[in-house]
Amino acid sequence: MLVDMHVHCTELKNLESYSQGYLFVCVAEELETSRAVVELSRRFHFIKPCVGIHPWNIARSSIEEARILMEQAVSDNVKCVGEVGLDSKFLPETLTRQREVFKVFLDYAKEYDLVLNLHTAGTHREVFQMLKTWRVEKAYFHWYTGPEDLLKELVDNGYFIGVNPAWKIQEKHYKIISKTPLDSLLTESDAPYQYKGLSLKPELVNDSLDLLARLHNLDRRVVEEKIEENFKRVFKQ
Repeated sequence: MLVDMHVHCTELKNLESYSQGYLFVCVAEELETSRAVVELSRRFHFIKPCVGIHPWNIARSSIEEARILMEQAVSDNVKCVGEVGLDSKFLPETLTRQREVFKVFLDYAKEYDLVLNLHTAGTHREVFQMLKTWRVEKAYFHWYTGPEDLLKELVDNGYFIGVNPAWKIQEKHYKIISKTPLDSLLTESDAPYQYKGLSLKPELVNDSLDLLARLHNLDRRVVEEKIEENFKRVFKQ
């Protein structure tokens, strides 16, 4: 089974073509896509929905909208919140507002034992400190390119690190992957995002599994099973 821990399903064409052999964690960007991924999860057995407001959309959202979204998520038995977090790299001008909205998601993640699917561009340490303050147990750092010295703390706290196909052209992410224990990794695509000419798609999870097999000197099948086991651990299946 191929695990894609971070994929924008509402933007994918031919979603049903992935119904055999894939596990998708579909992230949202705001209220509309949050509702859409929940609906997709009712139609397709291989989809786990995440609801949330992306840091890039905070200027068009409110704390009250975040609360309404999370109340509906609890009612719908949604177990994942994402894509949420903080971004000081691309949108520093809304960072104060981002923090206030993110606190809402932290409150619900703590109270209902939810998984956080995190965007942390430029804010890796701050987000980590907030997770500790709120005592959030389940968090996934999507496409992590933060400080290497923070990596051990993330792993020691039981958080998971994303393996994005961008490792093919992004040396920093490749280094992070190579330094992270297999027990703490989950594969992702961030499809259908385009990164510096690289078209990110779920099929590239295969390449990431091959890479991990080489890095850890393991059979590809063993690595695939380990990632699936990690997926079950984060969702406590």
